Amino acid sequence: MSDTTTTISEAQPSSTASLKLRNPKLIPSPATASFPCTADIAASPFHDVQTGPTRTMLPAFDSLMEERKYRKEHLALVFRIMHRFKLAEGIAGHCSVRDPVEPDTYWVNPQGKSFALMKQSDLVRLSVSDGRMIEGVSPVDASASSIHSQLYKTLGRGETGAEAVVHVHGPYTKAFSSLGRTLDMISQDACCYHDEQALVPFGGAVFDNREGERIASLVGKGKIAILQNHGIISLGRLSIDEAAWQINFEMCCQAQLLADSARRPTDPIVQAGPDEIASTKAEMGTPEMGWFSLAAYVEEEERHSCGEHKL
Repeated sequence: MSDTTTTISEAQPSSTASLKLRNPKLIPSPATASFPCTADIAASPFHDVQTGPTRTMLPAFDSLMEERKYRKEHLALVFRIMHRFKLAEGIAGHCSVRDPVEPDTYWVNPQGKSFALMKQSDLVRLSVSDGRMIEGVSPVDASASSIHSQLYKTLGRGETGAEAVVHVHGPYTKAFSSLGRTLDMISQDACCYHDEQALVPFGGAVFDNREGERIASLVGKGKIAILQNHGIISLGRLSIDEAAWQINFEMCCQAQLLADSARRPTDPIVQAGPDEIASTKAEMGTPEMGWFSLAAYVEEEERHSCGEHKL
C-alpha cells in the first residue's frame, strides 16, 4: 500500500484525473474542514463556477488509511442527514461506500441501527465478490449485501463505476417509481439526470445475489436506478456525498409529481432544450458537484453530532 498523498478520486480514473498532477496547498474552509479551499484556482474543479481568491477543492490524504477514516465518517453523517430529511423508514434502507484500502470490500450499515445515531464504528465491512462479512458482527440486510456487492463488482471503478451506493425509501421516489417513466427535463436540477436514469422492473424481495446481478446489468452507465414499485438506488462515482445527493432526486420527483398534478389536459410540458440540458448537466451534474452539493448538510450535521459520528 502506498503512503503517498492521494486525492479522494485518485484510486480510479475520473473527470478529475488532471488533479492528480497537482498538490495545491489546502486552506481550511470557513464552513467545514471536510470541504477545503485552495488558492490554486486552476486546480479546482469549480474554477469556472465560483468567484473570489479561492476555490473549493477535494480533500487530499496522506494515506489510504486517512481516506478510509474520511469515507467512514462521511457515511455515518449521510445516515444522520437522511434521517433529518425523513428518509429513514424503520429498518429499511442501506448506504455504503467502497473501502479505499481494500477496494474489493465496502462499508455498510448494520440493519436495525438508527440512522440518527449512526457512528463510523457501527459500520460493517463486506466483500464485493459475494457480500460476505469481512469485519463486524452485527447482521446486515440481505439486500444490502446482495445488491451493493454486485453493483460494486459489476460496475467496477472509474467514470462509470461505483464508489458509493445509497438506497433509502423516500415518499416521492417511491410514488414516482410506480409510473414506469423517467423525469421530464422541467428544471435545471432534473437536467443533471438526463440520460442517467435506468428503469428496473420490480423483482420482489431480495434474498441472494441474483437480484443484485440483475439490477447491476440494467443500470448501465446511469447513476440512478429507478426500482419500479420500490424506490431508487443512486451511485456515487467519486464519493458517498455524491450518492447521498439522492436527496436532490427525491426533490425532483416531488417537483415532477406536483407539476403533473397541476397541469391541465391542454397544458404543454415545457422542457429545457437540448443545448440547455447539456450545458446544465456539464456544470451541475458532475461527480465533484455532487460531492460539494452535500456540504451545507454535512456542516449542519457535524454541529448536531458534536463529533459523535466519529466515535
